[in-house]
Amino acid sequence: MTIIDRMKSPQSTVFTLGQDADVELLFELLRRQYPVHEVSAAQLKRHYLDSFDWRLYRNNRVCGWDMPDGGERKQNAGVFFVQDRKTGDNVCECSIDRIPRFSRDIVHRICRRILDDLLDVRALMPVVAVAVRSRQFNILNKENKTVAVVRMESHALAGGMDKAFHTGRLIVSPVKGYRKIFMQLRRYISGQLRLPYEQIALLDEILAAIGKAPDSSVYASVCRLDDSLNTWEAARILLRHLFRVIRTNESGLRDAVDTEFLHDYRVAVRRTRSLLSQIKYIFPARRLAYFKREFYWLGQITGPVRDLDVYLLTFDAYRQALPRAMQEHITPFHVFLERHRKIEHARLCRKLESKRYQQLIKEWREMLDSENVQSCVIWPQSVAPLETINANKPIRQVAGKRITKLYKRILQEGNSITPESRDEELHELRKTCKKFRYLVEFFHDFYPENVVRDLLKTLKQLQDHLGEFQDLYVQTIQLCGFAEQMQQEELADAKTIMAMGVLVEKLNARKAVVRAEFEHCFSTFAQPDNRVAFMNTFSLQHQSRDRTV
Repeated sequence: MTIIDRMKSPQSTVFTLGQDADVELLFELLRRQYPVHEVSAAQLKRHYLDSFDWRLYRNNRVCGWDMPDGGERKQNAGVFFVQDRKTGDNVCECSIDRIPRFSRDIVHRICRRILDDLLDVRALMPVVAVAVRSRQFNILNKENKTVAVVRMESHALAGGMDKAFHTGRLIVSPVKGYRKIFMQLRRYISGQLRLPYEQIALLDEILAAIGKAPDSSVYASVCRLDDSLNTWEAARILLRHLFRVIRTNESGLRDAVDTEFLHDYRVAVRRTRSLLSQIKYIFPARRLAYFKREFYWLGQITGPVRDLDVYLLTFDAYRQALPRAMQEHITPFHVFLERHRKIEHARLCRKLESKRYQQLIKEWREMLDSENVQSCVIWPQSVAPLETINANKPIRQVAGKRITKLYKRILQEGNSITPESRDEELHELRKTCKKFRYLVEFFHDFYPENVVRDLLKTLKQLQDHLGEFQDLYVQTIQLCGFAEQMQQEELADAKTIMAMGVLVEKLNARKAVVRAEFEHCFSTFAQPDNRVAFMNTFSLQHQSRDRTV
């Protein structure tokens, strides 16, 4: 039997085999009722795969790679597959000689498209390895034609894991034209052999056995809050959640598994900095200054690697933007980016091993473990009452005031921008929009969900416009610097420098278009109906005083 033969066909029925099931007796009972021909028996090792944040699982997909037992040394012997998690039905499969890391490593068109849509730039990572024993039997009629297929599978944890665990499945698949016999066979197995229908998906049973449950809460950008909390309690919950995200992504960042670990790490750092700066007068001043400085440092040391990641992710778009005759001329630019990405990543890892970083992590954890904000003061100092005056105030009151203030600042900054304004002014507006969005997302539980969703959609359109402009502004400057550096490192000839120049011209042209569209984009955001909606939602005098979460 080939590995592909083991895949479950659509409309199959799955029964669960208990740990004490006597497989030989089951087949003997089947033989007494139906003519049975054993087709094949196989042993294989199945590697279940998913992204770090369980994107496949959360989208009801199971992904894996099957290799014949002991077949890791054989070429083109493995089968990669994607299944429906709940039904076990096969979505796609293809032969591949090793576990793919990214969707781009898969040649099969359908499998690659499915994974491209779900994974984006995330890497596939091992979830669990399972040893599978499979036996397939064909049910025959009087003419010795196959009228149904029965397969028994037993599964045990591989790789030195819990050897006591094993589970089994009996899978009955129909053959076209013999639906009636298939239904009879199902009733016989259920009624006479007393096998229960599958109640829990195979992967879920395996994950439960190893105590690994997909936890989406750590990947969420925000967590739930109750508006009965005071400001310190709410800030502590949010900051602890963000700290958990930082620490969770740190290992993948160090190992360079994929670019999203660094991205998510930086977002959590940025949100932490935003919360520290926007929710004022809850931390002692000296401690606040220390943590603001150190988290700013984290943003600085992780920036170079993220910048290079963005250029590498954008490289194909850069190539396509050039005339066809020039497209290959910027290949040295990719080599340059890869080289410097490795250098900067090594430098970042050294910073994460430094005493400064370890001290920050230690003191931040101690801060967040403090039940009372005053108890987090470990330096000998007196804390002025005004420094923490908001700590015991209701969070809804403090957050509402700050959100409203930031919204008014967005309107003020946006209305002051004219065609003659410096590019930096658009960047300042972008930063204000980002701070505003973070606060709304932090405290979204305090406001009507559908209203907040619509308002953030309106804000996102403005942010996307400002983000594109800022990216173009930075890239046109940095690409010129990269070109000079490539010349110094003897990585670029005249054709490469010319191609880089053409690319900068195209980016500058696009930047001018985006800049000209700003006035219309902002006026759409700031139109009267939107202003009324924002103020009605976030102004304290408009908030319901008896609403709870």
